[in-house]
Amino acid sequence: MKKKYLIILIALILLAFVLGCLVFVSPCGEHPRLEKVIQIAGVFVALIVAVIALSAADPERKSVKVSIKPSVDKRDVGRYRKKELSDDLRNEYKDFPDPVESYKVQFTITNVSGFALKNPTWTFRLPLQQQHPHKVGEIYSKRTFNSNLFNSQRELRLLEFADTIILSNSNLPYWNDQDVLIIWIRMALHRGDSKKFVVEVSVNCENAEGMNKKLELIPSELLS
Repeated sequence: MKKKYLIILIALILLAFVLGCLVFVSPCGEHPRLEKVIQIAGVFVALIVAVIALSAADPERKSVKVSIKPSVDKRDVGRYRKKELSDDLRNEYKDFPDPVESYKVQFTITNVSGFALKNPTWTFRLPLQQQHPHKVGEIYSKRTFNSNLFNSQRELRLLEFADTIILSNSNLPYWNDQDVLIIWIRMALHRGDSKKFVVEVSVNCENAEGMNKKLELIPSELLS
């Protein structure tokens, strides 16, 4: 039962009790007290039955629950010498050592909801500052993210904002309870960077309320 229906039921019961007490302490009128109490009880029973019926027709949805563990695959390192970067890009990575390095940041996500999720969607909001260099022709002149979310282009969604980008995909019909998925996103990181950045992860599906979690990541700790 949803919380709103529970609150209404409790309020009706309390109101019925208060009115019953008022009838018993009020002076006797034309109708005996017991008859009045029975009439009041009948009205409130009808109201309570109606609320219960509404609650049954509007059941509370289950909620998605997942555990998320971030880590870095230190064996797969991308290296980009600064002399190969465009002038604009070189300025973007001025605080990085030479060569600039990128790593696969892995998000190990386990479905702990207690049930299978139907048509799940995974969404990541990422800071643009963590993008790695991307070569166009003979020179690195753009920044981008690479990810295994890109494996299914049909369901892929990208949405860029001023300082963040959203990557989203929904390429599985079901995600069973306790199943583990590893989603990796390549990011530019360096060991001397102790400033945290936030990755926001959302999981939604057709048969439950979605969830949202913010992960605070520190490059120097990830690479330690």
